[in-house]
Amino acid sequence: MRRGLLFCVLLLSGILSWSQNAPSHVQVFGGYSYVPTNFAWLGGGENGWNAAVDVNSRRWYGFTADFAQYYATYSFCCPGDHSNTSTFLFGPRVSAPWSKASRITPFGHFLLGGANISYTAANSNNFFSTSTSFAWSFGGGLDYRLTNRLSLRGEGDYLHSHFVTQDNQLQNQVPNGHGRLSVGAVYRF
Repeated sequence: MRRGLLFCVLLLSGILSWSQNAPSHVQVFGGYSYVPTNFAWLGGGENGWNAAVDVNSRRWYGFTADFAQYYATYSFCCPGDHSNTSTFLFGPRVSAPWSKASRITPFGHFLLGGANISYTAANSNNFFSTSTSFAWSFGGGLDYRLTNRLSLRGEGDYLHSHFVTQDNQLQNQVPNGHGRLSVGAVYRF
């Protein structure tokens, strides 16, 4: 019993000393996002929002949970058709702060997760209805610190998804690779 108690005390003291040395902090990002290629088979880019939570276990390394949603309405060939695409991605994030005095912190990430598209057609040609696919993304950006808690973020990614249409003749026209640009504010706890 004494050995078990001693083991628990040593384990607890090790965890507490590690947590005091690790500058763990949480950052919450929210902003505007743009994808220049459409997730569906029609049209141009899609506008939407992007939100992320970054938990840093070290000054330069952490974990990111990234969520985004994009909207499109097709008026030029299929009036009344629209799509909503959501992405949910998770993975490591590496930061490279230049110095403690610098206001700029570049970062990079590699994220894995999924994407979901909901396509609503005004007529009976519903190409996707709902489709979910594996998705991954890699990219990075810059945080520009305004105050100790508030920063501005600019971010660029390559986002890959693989949606399957109900009509296999259209499958080659559905893009799998997308650029993604996001800008917004970061609040640091």
